[in-house]
Amino acid sequence: MFPDFKDQYARIYCGAGHYTKAEKLWAFALQNHREVLGDDHQDTARTMTRLAGAYRDLGQYEKAKTLLVHVLDKQRQIMGVDHPDTLESINSLAHTYHALGQYENALELGLMAVEKLKEIIGEDHPDTVSSMANLGAVYGRLGRYEEAMKLQILVLEKLRQSLGDDHPSTLNTMNNLSIAYQKLGKIEQAKHLLMHVVEKERHLLGEDHPGTLISMGNLAITYRALGKFAKAQELHMLVSQKLCQNLGHDHPTTLNYMASMAMTYNYLGQYEDALKLQISVLEKERQILGDGHLQTISSISELGDTYNYLGQFEEALKLNLLAVEKRQHSLGEAHPDTLKSMASLAITYGALGKFEEAKRLQVYVLEKRRKTVGEDDPKTLRTMIHLRAMYYNLGNTEEANELALPDPEKVIADHDPATELVISSLAAAYRTAGKVEKAEELAKLFPRSDTFSKADQ
Repeated sequence: MFPDFKDQYARIYCGAGHYTKAEKLWAFALQNHREVLGDDHQDTARTMTRLAGAYRDLGQYEKAKTLLVHVLDKQRQIMGVDHPDTLESINSLAHTYHALGQYENALELGLMAVEKLKEIIGEDHPDTVSSMANLGAVYGRLGRYEEAMKLQILVLEKLRQSLGDDHPSTLNTMNNLSIAYQKLGKIEQAKHLLMHVVEKERHLLGEDHPGTLISMGNLAITYRALGKFAKAQELHMLVSQKLCQNLGHDHPTTLNYMASMAMTYNYLGQYEDALKLQISVLEKERQILGDGHLQTISSISELGDTYNYLGQFEEALKLNLLAVEKRQHSLGEAHPDTLKSMASLAITYGALGKFEEAKRLQVYVLEKRRKTVGEDDPKTLRTMIHLRAMYYNLGNTEEANELALPDPEKVIADHDPATELVISSLAAAYRTAGKVEKAEELAKLFPRSDTFSKADQ
């Protein structure tokens, strides 16, 4: 009975966000189970799965994976793939692959878990619905935002019916749905959903609970997308400070939201502050997660962007080339994050006078973005402007004029700092082509900026 007592307390600590305490108790329970019951007993395997979950919560993803691969192999042999404990381990391993950025592995296991759970306990069982929610989050990471949104809406409806509006699983699904909304440009819907989640989690879990802090961090990202940079910065600073206190400075979640705060600095034009923070975050992510983890790659890409904004294009080139290479390998050429890195690299090439390389990249990015996010999305419009500039720089006036010039106000709509760079590149191309009036019109969009004068140097 003593190990079970420890197990129950570990669950309470985990629910309260005290992951270190939970990990110690589950480790103690596992030791007891091994001594009394042996390695092959069902209770021992179940405790291993729970301990692996605690490792994951602590950001120790490789430890979690190693333990889960071991326990899953045992469970398949002893209990079979259809046993609830085996399926719990499959779900936990899928979640761990997700945390490791190994999304294809997470997808494969997530699909298997959902299919099996539907067969065995039914589509409306909370465990099945929880697996569907995790699967929706994986779809989002793979850039399949429509699929993610549809699945999360279905999951949310089922969780509201079975667990109610205030259950942590329901609130977590709302959080995941808000991310899908934001990726699809439904920013106001994302904001309203997250404000509701944060309010509920503050009341139910407390202000300092990691779940509450993650939702607050996502709300900060939404404020940034709405152009409310001061609000975003204030919230990001609070979240980063509390995550440092609760999870530690080196926890992957803490580092992720510090990286997000650095992006907000960029949106505010505080590029030096962003640079300092990004260099620190990237150094830690390389040590803790490794160069191949997608969170590390994201930081490489964002640091490359910051060097672009600072006009340090040689530094930007190294990082943007690396980000494109790694994202192509991990996510594929057409993933939205890969396209973002390609567009950033094209901006760097253009600024360095490598117009042909920049053009080639933007032709590809434009084709893909037209298909995925549509003709009127600010990212597509930004690509069109930069490609038009490259055509002018190459003397391909006919091709440049065939590209419709988007309304700059539409391009500015997502507040991305890259907008100023691509518009300045077109202004510079106009001046070179003798279209001074057109260049001056574009310069009026950023009256306090020196980017336009830099573009001609």
